[in-house]
Amino acid sequence: MTLYIDDSLITAMIAMPLAEGWVETEVPFEIRKGLRAADIGPSDVALIAGPEAAMLGETHVIDPAVAVVAEGISAIVMRTPVRPDGVEETPIRLLDVGPTAEVLMRALLRPYFGITAASFVRDADDPIASEAQVVVLDGLMALTEPEYGFQEDLAKSWFILTNAALVHAVTVIGVEALARGAEAEIETLERAVEIGHERRRDIRRSIAGDEEIDRDRLVELTNRTRFFLTGEDRQSLRNLMARGSWGTTYRRILPAFRDEVGE
Repeated sequence: MTLYIDDSLITAMIAMPLAEGWVETEVPFEIRKGLRAADIGPSDVALIAGPEAAMLGETHVIDPAVAVVAEGISAIVMRTPVRPDGVEETPIRLLDVGPTAEVLMRALLRPYFGITAASFVRDADDPIASEAQVVVLDGLMALTEPEYGFQEDLAKSWFILTNAALVHAVTVIGVEALARGAEAEIETLERAVEIGHERRRDIRRSIAGDEEIDRDRLVELTNRTRFFLTGEDRQSLRNLMARGSWGTTYRRILPAFRDEVGE
């Protein structure tokens, strides 16, 4: 019975208050980089990337009380040497890209940018990587200034395409945890959200460190991130999985939402 939290830039406002001991809790928790569905058991609660949550439909439900939702700005960007409408077909370089970023890129690539992926490349040593006219960055690197070319914030592109915010991560509750009661875990996450908001300047300083990033963009990102799901957000996540799960092992259908099923 563990509370797991995906360790990423976008979840830092929740993860850091727990990691730093700013939140007092008796709930066992683990903050894990690259958290995957396979890491989560039916007795666990987890704040996890939306595409990974889609893999847990048989064992978990989504609790809308705590999530990470980007309002038109994110740390997921696409860089191209020319305007995106000047790129027709190219390998796509995925640079340290997490599940939400990958599914988002796939959802936008053809419908929004009109770009055909010749292949997807993750390995920097792959010779095809040098041929990629599209590079996708996720996390702190996305807050650095590009040396040349054009950059698109993919949460902004998603909003323009769908008129919806981007759901990065959601809270899932295992059926065994649901049966015994998971309120302590949810209350711990909600308290972390509260403390994270109160100490957001400290969190931003810790995130930025000595890195040469766009600090104004980091401020805007943290100020425009929401930590609960609305009805529109639920539909946005469903839409994201329907549009962007092609070519992956992620499932198109999400787990049920906790308030839509009987306990």
